[in-house]
Amino acid sequence: MQIIKDIILIFCLLGVNIQLFGQENSSREIPQMPNPEVRLATLQREWKVLQQTPPQLGVRDGYMFLVDALDAKFLKPEQVEWALKLLQTRAISDPNARSYGNMYWGWSETGGDVGDGNNVEFCVQYGILIKLLFDDRLSPEARKTLDQIFELATIGIRNQPIRVSYTNIYLMRIWNLVAIGQAYQKTSVLEEGRRFFDIWLNHVARYGNREYDSPTYCGVDLESLLLLHRFSTDADIKGKAADAIRFFMNDLCSHYNERGGFLGGAHSRDYNRVFGRDLLEEKYMNPLLGWENTNNHLFHQICLSELQQIGISPEQKELMNRPNRFIVQRWDSLANTYACDFVGNKVSIASSNQSYSPDDKAFAIYLSSPRIPQMLNIAYNMEGRDDHYGTWAAEGMGEKMKHLMPANYPSNGGWNKARHLMYFMQSAQNKGEFVMLALGEKDRNCINKYLNSTIILPNAFDEIWFGKNKMTVPEVGGKVAFDQTNTFFARFEYVAIAIRILWDNADEGLKMSLFNDGFSYQPKRESFKMANNTGLRLTLQHPDNGKGAIAMWWKTEERIKTDDDFQKFRQKVLNTPVTVNEKNGIVDISVKIPSGKLGVKTHIANKKRLEYYNPTPLPKDFLFNVDREEIGKPIMHKYIQRHLK
Repeated sequence: MQIIKDIILIFCLLGVNIQLFGQENSSREIPQMPNPEVRLATLQREWKVLQQTPPQLGVRDGYMFLVDALDAKFLKPEQVEWALKLLQTRAISDPNARSYGNMYWGWSETGGDVGDGNNVEFCVQYGILIKLLFDDRLSPEARKTLDQIFELATIGIRNQPIRVSYTNIYLMRIWNLVAIGQAYQKTSVLEEGRRFFDIWLNHVARYGNREYDSPTYCGVDLESLLLLHRFSTDADIKGKAADAIRFFMNDLCSHYNERGGFLGGAHSRDYNRVFGRDLLEEKYMNPLLGWENTNNHLFHQICLSELQQIGISPEQKELMNRPNRFIVQRWDSLANTYACDFVGNKVSIASSNQSYSPDDKAFAIYLSSPRIPQMLNIAYNMEGRDDHYGTWAAEGMGEKMKHLMPANYPSNGGWNKARHLMYFMQSAQNKGEFVMLALGEKDRNCINKYLNSTIILPNAFDEIWFGKNKMTVPEVGGKVAFDQTNTFFARFEYVAIAIRILWDNADEGLKMSLFNDGFSYQPKRESFKMANNTGLRLTLQHPDNGKGAIAMWWKTEERIKTDDDFQKFRQKVLNTPVTVNEKNGIVDISVKIPSGKLGVKTHIANKKRLEYYNPTPLPKDFLFNVDREEIGKPIMHKYIQRHLK
């Protein structure tokens, strides 16, 4: 009998060992690429440009290329050695250099100062998969070179200062340290990654994600979290990654427009002013929801496969499809750093209260229907380049206007990007409407004496009105100015939209105008086609003193089924009492809506928010709140630790 018990015990132990082995090695499973032919063509193109002098592939992209090349057995061993040694030349090995251990972004920089120190994070984020997945495919010389690269990169990662609110880079550092520590059995490095993870989780549990709802950087954030969840053999780190992913996915699903395949809401760091769809949607959310998978790099496919394994929970699916939901979320430690989003059937409207970057999309309306699921968003920005649609970068205007770049412009300032202002903003949102105030001053990214307030519009409306007058869209190259009501109305199917200017600092007699530039949106960073891609704009030019000030009331309403419904909507907006008091440098602006007073009060010179008028007060002590139910804190509260800094 004892022999039988011993045999059973042995098999049980073997079973446990086999299970653990399977769990440990599940992370090593390499997912199939959705289109191997496209991946092969990508490899051929990237290999060709990598061999040019100088290479025409970015340094960080060289690491992503090698992950695919090793998976597909695309290169000979000596070619892998050559590529790794080439990449090694961009690592700064001089201990006396300012950026010791970091990596240059390109192939021509010298001097030991990289300027923007984030490249080491990107390179390791991609490149460590070579060690984790394909170490056995490397020749001894290639392995030696790779190990030298990561030994030096560990120094660069440790040397680079990163604020905890710089979400995507901070998470990359966590993943990189955990992965290097695990791959090379360096406990101190792994524990450093765990410590940074605890600091970041504590910050998010208190204040939310500062890179909130960015179509680009929420995708980058997810990548590092998904890699931690897939590859970490540490149960503590893996569990923390699972909670962070759940928090992120609750956020994304709450704002997501599944019909149009885009993320709604106010956005931090949105590089696309006219239609916010980028890495997050293209590589992760849309294929997760059953759209075509166009990934042609293994790195992205690994992250997607992990997200698919986790999946969307029933609760997240319900959030995505809940009608007329109202979202209020914190995104930083200041009292006013929060954003609101009201999501209806065919329209959503969102606002934020603070600039995070000169790429934010703080005030936006998104339209979508079965007939036209995708069209340009309605979005406001203030800028000083006459770059109304944010095409500066795509058109290469940065180089053309380089002679206007100020002296001592920082190397990571983004002159070539489509920069608008980090203007002061304040808003009070009552579900489908808000009153907002924007104050801006010319900065180093401006090239004009004046600033513009521009609202991008889709050219997809069934009707457009100025005040009491129905308008036609101007011919290409034409414009038409607002009337004395300073009010724009638009109707799209059963949706009505109103934008009413309440106060501004434009020169006397100068009105906001509707422009038809013949603009059509052509995706550059993404790989999709959009049939309804034409746009218009409303623009108000501010004075030549380089200062801009404007307050507006934006309102949306659905179930506008008849002409009479639309007329009643317009009359309601035009007849709404408006209060504007400007005295002693303080401006007090509000509209009287049926449920109460909606507006803001601000000290103009001090850029100080003095008062919010909102008929429905914000939830108390919120982190991520949907329809007055707190769904963020139940996940993240356990990570608040008073002693962490």
